[in-house]
Amino acid sequence: MKLLELRLMAFGPFTDQLLDIGDDRALHVVYGPNEAGKSSTLRAIRGLLYGMPHRSDDAHLHPSGKLRVGGTLLRDDGERLDVVRRKGRHATLLDRSSNVVDDARMARMLGGVSEVLFSNLFGLDHVTLRQGAEAMLAGGGDVGESLFDAGGARGVHLVLQELR
Repeated sequence: MKLLELRLMAFGPFTDQLLDIGDDRALHVVYGPNEAGKSSTLRAIRGLLYGMPHRSDDAHLHPSGKLRVGGTLLRDDGERLDVVRRKGRHATLLDRSSNVVDDARMARMLGGVSEVLFSNLFGLDHVTLRQGAEAMLAGGGDVGESLFDAGGARGVHLVLQELR
């Protein structure tokens, strides 16, 4: 699945902003100074794909009930999904006309990638990178263990030590 477009309609510091990723074959890196909105954008992507948490730090500009993120997704088989996610508890996935979209369509687009796996693979932020570096240092030089630890399976080195 590829994210072709992210619409930051009302989320965090953003109002009606479009991130057009365009070429679905390219690697995109988002960078910028502190407070530019990088972490908010990452939370918006996670919110679009998996829903927004009940408690959100992204309701400081827009009221909680008005938070909205839209996007266009593309599967390898050519299926497209153009949706809007609103903050709420039920029926939060909508089409552009505000009709409810079955969550099973999003699940099919995600191909079994859970929110935890998504965060570990694609949701790198400063805290995650620091924790990964600390896990690699704690590995004592074994690259395999260190990489496994850094990838989110915390404590592998300790478990192996206890088993030995």
